[in-house]
Amino acid sequence: MRYAGLIVLIALVAAAAIGRRLLRYPGQWRHAFGGEYDEHRRDLDSARDRLASLQRDAKREHRTAASGVDAAASAYRRRVRDAEARLAALRDPGRGNPRGELGALRLHQYTLQVTTGGRTGEYPLDELSIRPDPAGAETHVHLILPKGRQQVLPFPREDYPEAAVRAFVADVHDAVAAAKRAKAERETLVPEAEAELAEALADTAGQQHAKRHLADVEARHEADPRIPEARRELDAARDRWHHLTGRRPR
Repeated sequence: MRYAGLIVLIALVAAAAIGRRLLRYPGQWRHAFGGEYDEHRRDLDSARDRLASLQRDAKREHRTAASGVDAAASAYRRRVRDAEARLAALRDPGRGNPRGELGALRLHQYTLQVTTGGRTGEYPLDELSIRPDPAGAETHVHLILPKGRQQVLPFPREDYPEAAVRAFVADVHDAVAAAKRAKAERETLVPEAEAELAEALADTAGQQHAKRHLADVEARHEADPRIPEARRELDAARDRWHHLTGRRPR
């Protein structure tokens, strides 16, 4: 059974090869396979190969030039995107890294999250202040939030030792000071980042050069006489084959 399958496969491959040859050199069997027609087949193949080679080279050159346009556009977008991201990070660094938590308070590098009554507010550290206030069985944490709004959070000592509350408040104090310094440093860098973004947006030279190169390639291909000549030569070779066999090849 294995050998029978192999024979069938070989027969199918041979039939496909014969069919392809008959399509390339239409006519009778002798026209496709006979030695006396070798020169005529070479004449047809030569014309086909020359046209195919010229078309292949033109397509490759055009594809390379078009890829250059895409690459230049991608580089432009990437530069603008990076400049926008840098400027955005300078203007708003987000939360930053987590630094600790105490009950309803969650401290990050640049913000403090406050959760009360099932709702969470998040405030930039450089716009708030905090202080502890021991009162009876609780330690109160006083927050002065942006726009002067105040909030007082109680921390029962049985759940939150006063030392732990004071340590957390000290961490917030330090984070506030660091956030203010960081903001001042970022603000000094904003004009430079804005200038970089403006420069990135205005710099379209790479794209323009790539587009001009593509246009030059297309114009040169349009004016190149070799492909039209090769088409005419192939048509002439097809005519000769048609005259010889009565069948016109593709």
